[in-house]
Amino acid sequence: MPPPLDTAVEESAALAAYPGLRAFRARLGGTPLLEVPGPPGGARVMAKCEFANPFGSVKDRTAYSLLCAAVDAHGDDPAPLRILDASGGSMARALARLGALMGVEVRVVVPASVPESLQAELRSAGARVELTDPEEFLQGIIRRSEEIAAEEPGWTLLSQHRNVANVAAHEFFTGREIIGQLDGAAPACWVAAVGSGGTLTGVARALRSRFPGVAVVGVTPEELPYGTELPPNGLAKFAGAGGFGNGLRQPFVEHLVREMRSVQVSYDRSLDGTLEFRERTGRKIGASSAANWLTAREVAREYGPEETVVTLFADAGSQEDWARAESRGR
Repeated sequence: MPPPLDTAVEESAALAAYPGLRAFRARLGGTPLLEVPGPPGGARVMAKCEFANPFGSVKDRTAYSLLCAAVDAHGDDPAPLRILDASGGSMARALARLGALMGVEVRVVVPASVPESLQAELRSAGARVELTDPEEFLQGIIRRSEEIAAEEPGWTLLSQHRNVANVAAHEFFTGREIIGQLDGAAPACWVAAVGSGGTLTGVARALRSRFPGVAVVGVTPEELPYGTELPPNGLAKFAGAGGFGNGLRQPFVEHLVREMRSVQVSYDRSLDGTLEFRERTGRKIGASSAANWLTAREVAREYGPEETVVTLFADAGSQEDWARAESRGR
């Protein structure tokens, strides 16, 4: 894996070549950091609400950063830019919709287990969708995307799980926004779903550059934990955050995050968390966001009320997750 970038990805070439990106860029980021329910007597819990991004997810930042890097790398090549990547869900949505704004062909490889509503949305945005065996999970989609890139070199593979532009998006934007919104307060801990590792790693790097003592907790599904020796599986799990299986670890986390504690949350518990959070706040959050909140709330018990635990809400959840959560709540 290449070393992390020293600065954010250059945006000017992409914005000049694809004016359709400009309105999106003006609305990207600057998402609120809100206090959310925490434990009595424990640290306060603050959540970065990424569902406020233009397409409703933290992956809007990742997709934009990787696309800007791809435009730079494409340079003056007369061949049309054609974008390819593997995704567990929200990244595919962001790429499809950005591709529509740019007039660029987008191809995404996703597990067949992703919600049907998302598959329909991807195709409606003009993306070419390839489904893989959900039993192979992340390994399956990554392997297939790499096969396509090798067989058809006209596609530019973004490789979100290895492309350091992913980390840069969150180190130089998401993380720095959080630091500014904390207004000088040093967070005790940063809690985030592992996912590709880009958000967790980038924000951790930003926070620790300012506050070296920040603890880091990575959240993954109980059904497929981070670093598990078990093979990947097709069990239902909260989206976008599973481990790789077979002892493999997300490269960003393995190489760029020191001293991370790993915590697991089951899919059913995360769904219950969405309902509990809505009941307590009136706001809807997705299952991965609920897993982060539940974990951050538990971690906050380890600290006093003068401390702060920071987490992130990636999105507001899919139609299918909400239907399943509400069926459990009845």
